[in-house]
Amino acid sequence: MKAMKNMRELQLLKQKLEYQEKLYEKEITGSTADIVENLTDKLRDLAFQFGSHLILQLIHGKSKK
Repeated sequence: MKAMKNMRELQLLKQKLEYQEKLYEKEITGSTADIVENLTDKLRDLAFQFGSHLILQLIHGKSKK
């Protein structure tokens, strides 16, 4: 990083870093939301498959008796 010549350059650098920080926070928030959505979709599918399996076992178990 180059040396700062005056306070204005320092302020501009600070603004640039704050802006980058906000962009990174927004990117992380979006990625986290995608991960949570993907996880809930997988859990929903798993619960549906498990429930379907249990119902089929109950139906087949009663029909054999």
